[in-house]
Amino acid sequence: MATFCGNCGGKLDPGAKFCAQCGQVTGNISAPAAQAGAAAAPAPVVAPAPAAGGGAVKIVLIVVGVIGFFMLLGLGSCFYIVHRVKQRAHEFAGNYAPYQGKKDACALVTKAEVSQAFKMPVESVTGSDSNCEFKFGGNNQREVAINVTWESGAMVMKLSHGAMKQISAGMDTFTPVAGIGDEAYVEPMGSGLMLRKGDVMVNIDLRGAGNDAEAAKIIGMKIASRL
Repeated sequence: MATFCGNCGGKLDPGAKFCAQCGQVTGNISAPAAQAGAAAAPAPVVAPAPAAGGGAVKIVLIVVGVIGFFMLLGLGSCFYIVHRVKQRAHEFAGNYAPYQGKKDACALVTKAEVSQAFKMPVESVTGSDSNCEFKFGGNNQREVAINVTWESGAMVMKLSHGAMKQISAGMDTFTPVAGIGDEAYVEPMGSGLMLRKGDVMVNIDLRGAGNDAEAAKIIGMKIASRL
């Protein structure tokens, strides 16, 4: 590329040290040399920009950590509750000798005894070791169900009684009945009779038999005498 004198503006020959027109010392460099110098200059170092999602990742990790902490806390509470329930069950069981008799709910009271107590003929009896159903004849489809808890019955009775008291806003809706087993109660509105003998609990469900609590007391006494 051509160069020019900085004094007079005359064209300089390539490599000339003096201007041919005014004799001025040139001191100019050619454009390619300038470009070469410019090309030789090191490129500026640009710092990498921080990742845009770095803050969001930290927030997500914090949230996950907090959720994990509360999950562990809840799991620990569940284990503690289970431990306390088992501990209470062992405490209750330690107070009563385990039942050693035959575990057959239908053997605790006869068909004739139920018919006599409820003044209705029993048509059929079905059951297993822990429950027995006495169905009465006729078209009214009435029945009495007997459910037996052979082990930890004392604890089950206490929990059932306490739960019903909580539901009824602190009022004790169970009516105690003397002379039947170790303890017995008529359930709310005569819906059943709950009795305990040792660590065995028996619940006589009367909802299908007209809530006849007096009849339940009769067969309850017979059941308690056989436990």
